[in-house]
Amino acid sequence: MIFKNKPLKTQFIISFVSILILSILATIVTYYIGYLLFLNIQYKKVYPANHYENMIPSIESKIRGYGADILNINNKSKIDKIVPKEGIKYQVMNQNGDKIYGTDNQKLIRNRDELYKIINTTSGVKGSYYKIIPIINKQGTIEGAVSLSYTLTPYFINKLDKFLYEPLFIIIVFSPFIYIALFTILFSMEFTKNIRKPLNLIIEASRKIKERDLNFDIDYKADNELGSLCVAFNDMKDELKNSLTAQWKIEQERHEMVESLAHDLKTPISIIRGYAESLLDDCIDDKLIFKKYLDVIVENADKCIKIVKTMLFMSELDDSSANLNFSQINIKDFLTRKIDEYKQISKDKNLNFDLDILDHRHDKAMVYIDVQKFERVMDNIVINSIRYTPKLGMIKIRCNIDEDKIYITVCDSGNGFSKKDLTHVFERFYRGDISRSSEDGHVGLGLYIAKKLVEIHGGKIEAHNRECGGACIKFDLKYKKNV
Repeated sequence: MIFKNKPLKTQFIISFVSILILSILATIVTYYIGYLLFLNIQYKKVYPANHYENMIPSIESKIRGYGADILNINNKSKIDKIVPKEGIKYQVMNQNGDKIYGTDNQKLIRNRDELYKIINTTSGVKGSYYKIIPIINKQGTIEGAVSLSYTLTPYFINKLDKFLYEPLFIIIVFSPFIYIALFTILFSMEFTKNIRKPLNLIIEASRKIKERDLNFDIDYKADNELGSLCVAFNDMKDELKNSLTAQWKIEQERHEMVESLAHDLKTPISIIRGYAESLLDDCIDDKLIFKKYLDVIVENADKCIKIVKTMLFMSELDDSSANLNFSQINIKDFLTRKIDEYKQISKDKNLNFDLDILDHRHDKAMVYIDVQKFERVMDNIVINSIRYTPKLGMIKIRCNIDEDKIYITVCDSGNGFSKKDLTHVFERFYRGDISRSSEDGHVGLGLYIAKKLVEIHGGKIEAHNRECGGACIKFDLKYKKNV
């Protein structure tokens, strides 16, 4: 219907008013059709209500003409000829009101005095009208009377017509109530239909939520309470989906963290256990071998401690916003010192390091930055490059300093990132494809932590491959000129 988008109160009022108006119009049309129908069949199939009343004067005149002879039952045929069998009943009575003969068996007059009172009058009894005609003899004395009874109702000439038309006229008379009931049913069905659709959608949506299925939308739009309810339900579903998705993601990450921690701790702990059992079982006397075993145990214990510290540091980054502790630093001196450290770390691979620093500032002054976090970002990125760069390879570090940011790019000569790496390289516990697989095993948090620290500094980090081969990590950090 045209008002389905209107408020429910408006829909109800419009429906109610429409029912009344349509019922009145339909009733007027029906009554007019009934009137035309009655005119068409009047005197053909049905007599009007006063048809027999109009015949009374003519019948009365003929009865008076018969005089007292009409009181003789032998003259019954004379009355039967002038009084129609249908529509009028008659009773011939003596002067005391006793019936002599006739088609009306009702006792109308109890005595002579009552007869004299109602003579030549018309009275009504139980819905019928009675005309009392006196019978006067030649001497002018009243010897009796004839009563003619009739009703003021339409009369069907044919009984079959009565069976056909009488119910029709009854329906026409009660048509207002019929139309009100009919239009009420129709409008209530439409009104219910407008309500049922969104309610069924909401019920179905509730069932899906119960089944933990949040991949649905309530496709119903209307500018009324039901439309607002559906929009609110969709919003609630979206918020619930976001909340549950975040919760599921946290649970998944915790699960992955436990699996990763167990995986990374398994190897060093197994080695520690194996060497410790050898020391206990073999009772080694050779001090060099004994010291070698202890060195292996200490080395793997350090690996376990390093893994646990990394996990704790990551947890601190996730649970709260880390504070920045600014201190003064000379970027050129800092990076030069770090290059020397990286050379020592990668001396078994004999890697080459190329450092290029471009300072675009006017004053070339010292900068204030969180040195500890900056150093951790550099270590995580460069050590990751060292891990995947083959022997005699090259790692290039480019640093550009402008008036408010430090831009650093670290590129290696390894195999580069795969397509999958470029999508997931900064995610937690991601270890990379086979092309960048680790030989010693690592937690998969280095670049994730680097990303978090860069973002804390108000910067951004990204990964790409060089055209000539190799992987690159580029990031920027904001610094302060003074604190």
